[in-house]
Amino acid sequence: MMKKMFVIALAIFLTFPAYAKEPGFNLYRWNEDYAYLAKKSDRDWYNRFKYAPLREDVYVSFGGSLRERSNMYDNDRFGLLGVSDGHLFLHRVLLHADLHVTDRFRFFAELGSHLVERNGLRPGPFDRDDADVTQAFFDLRYAGSQWRVGRQEMDLGSTRLVSVRNGPNVRRAFNGIRFDTKISDVDLRLFGMNEVKVKKGAFNNGINDDEILWGIYATKDINFTKASVYYLGLYRKGAVYTQNTANETRHSIGTHLFGKRNGWDWNYELIYQFGDFGDADISAWTAASVTGYTFNQITWSPRVAFNANIASGDKNPDNGKLNTFNPLYPNLTYFEEAAVLAPQNFYNIKPEISFYPFNQLSMTFNWNFFWRVEKNDAVYVGGLIPLLGTASVDGHFVAHAPSISIDYQLNHYVALDLSYSHFFAGKVINNAGGNDINFLKLELNITF
Repeated sequence: MMKKMFVIALAIFLTFPAYAKEPGFNLYRWNEDYAYLAKKSDRDWYNRFKYAPLREDVYVSFGGSLRERSNMYDNDRFGLLGVSDGHLFLHRVLLHADLHVTDRFRFFAELGSHLVERNGLRPGPFDRDDADVTQAFFDLRYAGSQWRVGRQEMDLGSTRLVSVRNGPNVRRAFNGIRFDTKISDVDLRLFGMNEVKVKKGAFNNGINDDEILWGIYATKDINFTKASVYYLGLYRKGAVYTQNTANETRHSIGTHLFGKRNGWDWNYELIYQFGDFGDADISAWTAASVTGYTFNQITWSPRVAFNANIASGDKNPDNGKLNTFNPLYPNLTYFEEAAVLAPQNFYNIKPEISFYPFNQLSMTFNWNFFWRVEKNDAVYVGGLIPLLGTASVDGHFVAHAPSISIDYQLNHYVALDLSYSHFFAGKVINNAGGNDINFLKLELNITF
């Protein structure tokens, strides 16, 4: 029944007009603003759905999305963590309402259903949630500042440390409070939050009391670049590393530089971490960089880019110190859609090239070369857990993975994505008893 309904919905949206002059949809739906429709006198039924005035200066906007995604793995996690062959078919439906009362008050609510069908592979912890309130927050705005309270999605900077987790079925959300303001020409954000604890069933998600995130994030325009400095605090009960499992209190201090100019784009980040892991002291760090150039005057506007990243690992599990970097709540598809490897105890380089044959189609090819920094520490994978058997073997080279992604926007509402990666296992994986991985992703998105 679900598949039949989805086919019908797809057929309907494929026949919709492109609305070329309409603003595009945002990954964070609460970022969309349809107040401009108030000035449009000939609103059709769809525009009345996006902008429904209740009285003067009060309106509500409705929207949602449907996603069908198939993840197919051959030898997932290099075959080192149990059942490794098969595919998962993920179904996600999100519906939201966005109420605006003048410019001072706003309430945003979103419901979600996340179902999964399996063939061989075991669903992950964020693949099944029959129905729940995925977001429900209110904004209060006054004198250029904004308070946001409730269940909400949030990312920071390049999403290396805090992201929405869009790859798995259930997106990441937090319960808490954030405050955004502007002091002179500096954008400032303060927040304190608990990640939402995802449970199978319906309307039973709650607060994860085992984890607390807090911080302050400041961003300023400097000539043709943007610069951010920030502090993030994390408490995590029962954190798992090669040396032990213990409670962790970790503080991260970082800086982020990013921008575009004359075809060039850049994204650089430096982070140092300190704190306590059980009885051990934490001292960890990372450096990340992306530098790209787009040839706008050449057919298909190719962009070439080079990624180089490194994050510390634990030198000696018995010396009373923890040196393994913690990426907090990362975007694990940052390297490739397979999201196999986590950015801990590693260094990598990734050359990349993208093409745009026409406006609706993009093609990207990259090749990720991945090493571990410290032999005494493990290779870490999705879920930020040590990969079984890798901490006790020799070698630094983990894997190299060519990947290709094709994204096609059929019209304003419908998009198709295809990704393929092959992981060639390196010395560390071979010594641990693992082998190559194949990964294929097929995804269909309908947004309205």
